[in-house]
Amino acid sequence: MKTVTIEELLVWAFVHELPKGGGTDGLDSIHSAWRQLEASSWGKVLGYAELMTLVDRDRADPGTWIEQGAPHEDALEVGRAVAQLAKYDVMFPEGWNPVIDWTEQGELTRDAISRAVERFSLRPASKRGASIVSLVISTAILGRLPDFYAPEPEQAMIERNGKPAWFMRRTAKDAFGREYSLEVDGYNHRAKRPQRDAYVKYEFQPEPLSDILGRVDYQIWIAALLVLESALAKSLTSHRLTYSALSATPWLEEKDMLGVQLFRAFEGVSAQHFEKAC
Repeated sequence: MKTVTIEELLVWAFVHELPKGGGTDGLDSIHSAWRQLEASSWGKVLGYAELMTLVDRDRADPGTWIEQGAPHEDALEVGRAVAQLAKYDVMFPEGWNPVIDWTEQGELTRDAISRAVERFSLRPASKRGASIVSLVISTAILGRLPDFYAPEPEQAMIERNGKPAWFMRRTAKDAFGREYSLEVDGYNHRAKRPQRDAYVKYEFQPEPLSDILGRVDYQIWIAALLVLESALAKSLTSHRLTYSALSATPWLEEKDMLGVQLFRAFEGVSAQHFEKAC
């Protein structure tokens, strides 16, 4: 038996085995081993997942001979296990902080993390599950880790027309007489000076949202590898898995903090119902 990591196994399966039967189109062909797996009741989900896979790779020249024949059974096992990832969703642990390596750990950073989690959570759970499949496949095909580079941005005062923007808080009442707080313009335009209790605010430049979401993707990938390791540990016939030593937080030199977690979100839900959700 050949000893491999889960990352090596995924590359072997999706680059060399599952494209078999697809000719020069490989995985993209409806005749490939991967597309044949899609003929299952989860096919529509996986089809959506691969639509989200933005992989810029050159197709083989039509005159180039590509090895065909039946894919290895271990590769089919890998394909089935990856397909099952569509049933999972993402959970953010309490106190999760993907940018703890930044020196600024105040309100600006907390707000940036909160907005990233909110942006990620806007997608329906079914599409989040599909994106996990997409992420695993695209990473295997590209042969490189998801990008987790997130340099700390600069802090800059918020301005309007090249001048400091001023803010202040006021209380108001809703239609039921309940008080609530809101932030309003704190500049007295008539007197051309800030109000007495006005304050300035700061923001990150450039906006770090995409960088934080990149670290979300990296940690989802790590969590997915752990799920696959567990699923495939005893089902392979020609490969033996050696557990990956990849860190969920490689941007930290000394700490290995808890990353996002995957949980089986659609247990007991029919495939037909799940497909309709997509």
